Amino acid sequence: MKKLTALAFLFFMTAVPVFAFETTDAEVFAQKLADDIMRDVVKSKIPLTQKQEAFRKIFLSAVNIKTTARFTLGRYARTASPEQLQAYTDALTNNIIYTWTERFNNYAGETIKFDSSRKSEAGDFYVTSKIDIPNAENNVEIIWRIADKKGGLKLVDLVVEGVSMLMSYRNEYTAILQQNGGDISALIKQLTTKNDTLKNPQPKTTSNNG
Repeated sequence: MKKLTALAFLFFMTAVPVFAFETTDAEVFAQKLADDIMRDVVKSKIPLTQKQEAFRKIFLSAVNIKTTARFTLGRYARTASPEQLQAYTDALTNNIIYTWTERFNNYAGETIKFDSSRKSEAGDFYVTSKIDIPNAENNVEIIWRIADKKGGLKLVDLVVEGVSMLMSYRNEYTAILQQNGGDISALIKQLTTKNDTLKNPQPKTTSNNG
């Protein structure tokens, strides 16, 4: 009986193919993500609040936000309560949504081009692109770090001109936590206050010096 069970298990494992993503899959993933953002957020002629919600939908489908939140908390994630982790995850998500939607709102005709990709020894994909900025001397390089997470591709990080966005968040929030004795509630409060301002930015005024 044990032999039959072992044979059945072996047959099952060999009968189910394991799909392995390639660099071309990562390129398609990054390109689609960029296209969705350009179409639904950057170039869309809709109010800012609707752009924020459009970007939220795209962003949350592309990343594993719980993993991102735990990483940016670093060692403090181990001592956080489930309620604190959820509140921080929500605050982090809103901060990313509001910050980047505001930046997208300042779109000035930039275009993004993908030109290369590679797979690291650890299995992550790195897709390189450049943003062509009108009237600028140099293009801005953005590397999309993409990983296979439980059978699906997810965006793990963006490296802009050599700077990891994921590490930038982690370093910034670790500094705040250290200043507040590791109090995660203090970090959540700061993020929430900042998010309130980012969500409803004050209209820009032009000065008339003439």
